[in-house]
Amino acid sequence: MDVLSDLLRIKSFREQKAERALASAKHQLKIAEACVAEAKAILKEYRIQSARRESDLYAEICTRIVLIREIDSVQIDVQLMREREEALVQELEKAEGVREDALTKEREARELHAFAVRMREKFSEIVKAVEDERRFELSMAEDREIEEAAEVRFQIAAHRDDDLHNEASTST
Repeated sequence: MDVLSDLLRIKSFREQKAERALASAKHQLKIAEACVAEAKAILKEYRIQSARRESDLYAEICTRIVLIREIDSVQIDVQLMREREEALVQELEKAEGVREDALTKEREARELHAFAVRMREKFSEIVKAVEDERRFELSMAEDREIEEAAEVRFQIAAHRDDDLHNEASTST
């Protein structure tokens, strides 16, 4: 029984460990989802601002006579904004990759936790069955002892009756 109790404690420990790992994986997933949401918001805001800035730049040069280098400067500014937007898109993709990894780890942790729970429950049932069987065997042993004691009393009583009967026959 001690071996089964030790195994049950080990299974309970593993279940608790899996539960902590699942909680950690959920936390990491939550953080990753927040990072994706933040990256999306930053990209969206940047696109709005860069579109506004690009319109302002072109509107400003369209209202007057400009030099070629001013047009080149605007084109360079627009290209830099597009490069920054692409960098923000890459950051979003990276955040989404991290989220996918976190989602995979959370799924794996959930499966491991479910397995640990099943194993602990299985061993709990085994321990309970062994304890029930042990109680049954003890009860049966007690019943046998009571029957044996009753039989011994019956034999003693029968032996006394025989002795009394023999004494009565010899005295007559």
